[in-house]
Amino acid sequence: MSVAPSTPAVANRKRRRAVEPRPVDERLTPAMRQTLEAGLTRLRGRPIRIQDLRRQFSTGSSSFPTERLRVSLKGERRPLLVFFKDLNPNHQMEKAQAVRAFDLEPGRRELQMYETILSPERFGTLHLYAYRWEPERGRFWAFFEDGGRTVLHNYLDMPRWTAAARWAARFHAATRGLPDTQTRFLPRYDAAHYRQCAERVEQLLSHLEGAEHDLVARGLECFVERIEWLSALPQCVLHGQYFGKNILLRRSKRGPKVVVIDWETAALGPGTFDVASLTAGKWTRDERDAMRRAYCAQHEAETGRRIEQEAFREELACVALYQALEWLAWWGPHRALSRHFGNFLRELATLLEDDFAAGVSRTVEVA
Repeated sequence: MSVAPSTPAVANRKRRRAVEPRPVDERLTPAMRQTLEAGLTRLRGRPIRIQDLRRQFSTGSSSFPTERLRVSLKGERRPLLVFFKDLNPNHQMEKAQAVRAFDLEPGRRELQMYETILSPERFGTLHLYAYRWEPERGRFWAFFEDGGRTVLHNYLDMPRWTAAARWAARFHAATRGLPDTQTRFLPRYDAAHYRQCAERVEQLLSHLEGAEHDLVARGLECFVERIEWLSALPQCVLHGQYFGKNILLRRSKRGPKVVVIDWETAALGPGTFDVASLTAGKWTRDERDAMRRAYCAQHEAETGRRIEQEAFREELACVALYQALEWLAWWGPHRALSRHFGNFLRELATLLEDDFAAGVSRTVEVA
């Protein structure tokens, strides 16, 4: 992947994908207004009244339909910009409906992350203004601060990506050893979790042939050997899909400010999983190394503990192996809908060639 700067306009033309239009149902506006007023009143500690609420469907909607709201508050001149997310699985976008089962848990998990762990002041994450969770009426709404439209995925220059690597290191360092009362809602990357992945990959193998079958079978063999070791790695709170599409950028005097969104896949696991996500794709070796160095340097600064580089590299390779297999199992039944299956096949091939040709030890640990 080239490190040449990419302007937003050029990048957006490359990346933009068609999203089926969704009409705004104005019958829901009064309930949305009521929900947002109640949430803002709680957040600000004084009565808040909305004078006008204008809704626009967001063409950037991916899994769930989203809207950008322009809200005029009584007594305030500047409008409040709000990002609305409909978390009802029955309302998912067309492509998401084809690959995702009906499951309320990811949406609920995202709200719990904002309520119990994420902090705008500490981590720069968005404010959760309000939400409505009414299963009997099919209303699963979330109202966030609008983080803007500048997405890391649309840029190729390294300073923005290394800033994201440093943010991940700060977050991982801060969420090590949180009490169970704060994290019990999160799934855990334990031996059972990894074995379930292996079972899904085994099922996928029966649908593969030739070189694809041999490649995935070899990856699965390497992975199964490492399940117990992976499950014993130190854990922190991780995002779970720390890709550029889930990272917004804001301007600041000290450089790009990272704003991480879409926390439905948050979990307890090795922080290197997020590093593997961030560095996946068509990066050069030097570019991947730059992001990894930025992560390690920031993690060491936060914890005061040195990371042994060879151990870090080996742990990252094992975690990336798991990630590639997890995504292959996910996209395998739906490979006609996305290029991601082919992308992770290539990722797996690169890993096996570069990191597992002579075997990787299973006794490494990030400090």
